[in-house]
Amino acid sequence: MKQSTSTADFNLSVKEYFANSSPLHRHNYFELIYVLNGKGIHIINDNQFAYARNDLFLLTPDDAHTFQAHEQSTFCIIDFTAALFNRKISQNKAVTESNNLFKQMEYVFQNTTRLEGYIPLDETDKAFTETLVKRLVSEWNKKLLFSDIVVKNLVFLLLNIIARYAANTTLHRAVKVIPENKAYEMITYLQHHIYDNELLAMGSLALQFNLSKGYVGAYFKAHTGKSIKQFILDYKLELVKTRLLYSDLTIAQIAFELNFTDDSHLNKAFKKKYGMTAKKYKELKYAPD
Repeated sequence: MKQSTSTADFNLSVKEYFANSSPLHRHNYFELIYVLNGKGIHIINDNQFAYARNDLFLLTPDDAHTFQAHEQSTFCIIDFTAALFNRKISQNKAVTESNNLFKQMEYVFQNTTRLEGYIPLDETDKAFTETLVKRLVSEWNKKLLFSDIVVKNLVFLLLNIIARYAANTTLHRAVKVIPENKAYEMITYLQHHIYDNELLAMGSLALQFNLSKGYVGAYFKAHTGKSIKQFILDYKLELVKTRLLYSDLTIAQIAFELNFTDDSHLNKAFKKKYGMTAKKYKELKYAPD
């Protein structure tokens, strides 16, 4: 059985697997998979995860996966479309709901790659996620007034639950010491405000985290091993890679959105970090084997 509906940003389907394996395959964009019922093995790249009811997975375009169903299994699957990643911010940088939604989704996707596909929900979040997904499927099927808005917000909420787990994994790798230090919060703050240079300034950071302007940079470096400036640049370049791989935006458009001076400035920084220009990186990614 397969039921499918879609919006401009994502498609939703309910699929059943009756036995054995589905074909090994990849997707062009990110895919969220929730197990409605059933048991089996979910193979993602070289990793095997035993799946059961209420398990949650988020796959990237680079992931190859297949199911080995031990019993009849049903999945709710959300595929995020090319339209989401081809968002363009207007040249006057007008703030729109779509742009803000994309930026927050981008943060989720950028951090979720560290989880290797499986989202290790605790029991409380499993129960909450089950309620969200059931309501999501119901809204799709009923098509009530304002269903599109409700669906978008339900998906957004699911992604933010995932982001919390992804952020914890990222922060444990980035910060040297205990989670209670402010560097954890600072990393999350910098990532969430990566598009706003004013909020990334030392004065804003000092005010936000109740540190002196002269000390905030030293504090961050002591706990992460990187200067704030280097962390911001590295994170921006990771976002550049995401845009190059999963969108049709030009290098000039990407440079504008991420507040590089121009595409030449972006290319210079990209080449220094990765050993090739942004243009060359995109060409190599899509070059035939």
